Amino acid sequence: MKKILFFSILILSFSASAQEPEAEIQALISSLDSCKNCVFIRNGSEHKVPEAKAHLLRKYEAAKKQIHSAEDFILGVASKSSITGTPYKIKTADGKEVESEKWLFDRLKEIRAKSPKK
Repeated sequence: MKKILFFSILILSFSASAQEPEAEIQALISSLDSCKNCVFIRNGSEHKVPEAKAHLLRKYEAAKKQIHSAEDFILGVASKSSITGTPYKIKTADGKEVESEKWLFDRLKEIRAKSPKK
């Protein structure tokens, strides 16, 4: 009985910990919606937010087995081209360009600050 309880708790804790990065990654992708009139720059081409979100979701789905945290997602998927290595940028409504890595890490800090503490 003790073994069953132990393994049940172990499985539940793995399940909960696996959901946290997924939720953070989805929140990061959704955070692009809050960037009103932003443009996502990928390999020199400008893309609107819906296109950027679709692209990041495709890349994430393709690399999901290697992504274990929101940081992995930002560094491995959302910050540069996997073909050219060129950093992705976000042009904000005021015309400033910021590398997506910095922009997404800033959003991740905000997401984590709002989430309930464990």
